[in-house]
Amino acid sequence: MREIRLLAEDQYNAVYSIMALAGEHMHRVLGLSHWHPFPSSERFLEHLEGKEVFGIFQDNLLIGTFNISTQPEPYYLDDMSAYWSGLDLETMYFSAYAILPAFQQQGIGSWCMSEVDQLVQERGYPQVRFDAVNTHPKLKAFYRKNGYEERGVLDLGRAQVMCFEKIF
Repeated sequence: MREIRLLAEDQYNAVYSIMALAGEHMHRVLGLSHWHPFPSSERFLEHLEGKEVFGIFQDNLLIGTFNISTQPEPYYLDDMSAYWSGLDLETMYFSAYAILPAFQQQGIGSWCMSEVDQLVQERGYPQVRFDAVNTHPKLKAFYRKNGYEERGVLDLGRAQVMCFEKIF
């Protein structure tokens, strides 16, 4: 059985471990270094402040995580009009999404994204925004397949990210 649960702060260390393992996997297997080396747990926990942190569970085992917030990522520029449409709409932002490598390629990601869409809509938001590393074509295809539209590449110096958006 799969489910998504809002996590308590005492579970954030497990979330950190999932993110760090996913980052190591992407580095070793896919040659992607945007999450490698993964930031310190202190810095990561600061990133979670003000966000709703969710766990992805399969058969009561925590296998993944993501968070949502009404606050955009700090690296999004003041003027994102070149990237986002629907600038007049209230927005939910999705970030820090990871599934343990042993549970990937099993349909959990697509299921999770539909759950995210439902969470955003239940909270009364007409759209969701996020970004993904631009050098991972399979990941970008995954998001497009799940109905998210590419809005443009944002250069972060260390990495380029593709901005994605879905308006419901």
